[in-house]
Amino acid sequence: MTISVDFDSGKRRDDGLALITVEGPGVKRVEVDLPFQTLYRSLGSPDPIALDLLVIAGACYVVDKATRRKSASDAWTRDLHVSFPVSDPKRWEKVADRLNTALTFLSGDVWRTSFRQSPCKLFVAPKTRHKKAPTPGEPDTFEAVSLFSGGLDSLIGTIDYLAKNPSGRLMLIGHYDAPGPKSQQKDVYEQMSARFPGRTKLVQVRVSQRPARNIEPSLRSRSIVFLGLGIYAASEIGKTVPLLAPENGMIALNLPMTPSRSGSCSTRTMHPFYLNTLRSVLKDLELKNDLINPLELKTKGECVIQCGDLSLLTSLASRTVSCSHASRRQDWKRKSATNCGYCVPCLFRRASLHATKLDSGKQYGIDVCSDELAVTSDRASADDLRAVTNGLRHFNTDASIRKAIMSVARVEPLEGYVNLVHRGLNELRSWITDKGSVSLRTAAGMLEDGHA
Repeated sequence: MTISVDFDSGKRRDDGLALITVEGPGVKRVEVDLPFQTLYRSLGSPDPIALDLLVIAGACYVVDKATRRKSASDAWTRDLHVSFPVSDPKRWEKVADRLNTALTFLSGDVWRTSFRQSPCKLFVAPKTRHKKAPTPGEPDTFEAVSLFSGGLDSLIGTIDYLAKNPSGRLMLIGHYDAPGPKSQQKDVYEQMSARFPGRTKLVQVRVSQRPARNIEPSLRSRSIVFLGLGIYAASEIGKTVPLLAPENGMIALNLPMTPSRSGSCSTRTMHPFYLNTLRSVLKDLELKNDLINPLELKTKGECVIQCGDLSLLTSLASRTVSCSHASRRQDWKRKSATNCGYCVPCLFRRASLHATKLDSGKQYGIDVCSDELAVTSDRASADDLRAVTNGLRHFNTDASIRKAIMSVARVEPLEGYVNLVHRGLNELRSWITDKGSVSLRTAAGMLEDGHA
């Protein structure tokens, strides 16, 4: 499937960005909705390569949303030939193969990117006399940029950085594609920033498409937009300003708990292989901003226990959202909850908070420990719970864990990740042992036929 990304300078937006569209066979013309004024006001006029990267990331996200997986021969793996206009095609062609590798690994499709000279300037500083035109900002002095999702890990990464660097300032980048995450990020940020006055700034950017309706719901490409925004901000602040992308190592690795989950049915948003491939792309694009996951060899429980300000984290943990099913509330027992309680991220979240006595099933839409969703249920919502209990039964040796890790991609240090998985699974076992129902403990291999 050949898809073209195009610029139209004749329909330039008020913020100075040319109209960006995506179109191809089976893909009706869709506009990439990237409100640039927020970034322009915070960071000033853009570096062309950094802006190329941001637009490519946004366009890939829109391609993912606008192209039906059911159109593929196996109803999942799409063959996507995407042509991008850029400021320097030769530089981008150097990294095309590795960019394809990163995108293919991330979304589970076959990506084939190509690049051509942009027919016009993507950005032209808007005339300030226009009543809607934003004025350029001067980047403040920040020592680092961090992704800020409103989740527990991004909050921990922020607290850790500020606690370890008492005079350091940190810009936080939030991405959202619906109203909910924006307000959640802002709520957590406002509470957190009060503890570190004058040391942070939150910049939230909506990247989506027009028309807004998603054709494809699977959306494996979210992280390319998030990282694109972060790298853009870091490069604008300074050539060597690092980007922090905090996610605990267990979720980043996303160990396939069942054989069927070794493919792209599991998300790979911060997988070490994916991040390393992107680092190689950035290096050859001459973007020198380091991409760092400061939590990459920690379990989620270790992230919580070792947080630089545990009292602050304790007060804010319930406000964070780690859930991958937060919008699916039809069967929730507590519809005012913000986390479902039964997806893989929620299960690891509960286990991590259990170690510090912060876990409460009543804070979730469903409490799996009291069988509000039984592991034996035939509901699709129990799939993650079944997968996790399957993993707890089968991953008891270094060899079994090593094989599962390598079924996805090679990572280094491999034995460090094997040890990480043991520790992460033991957190789950401790939580289920202490709080799980008889049926849950039995499914996890802790009881036989309901008996100790």
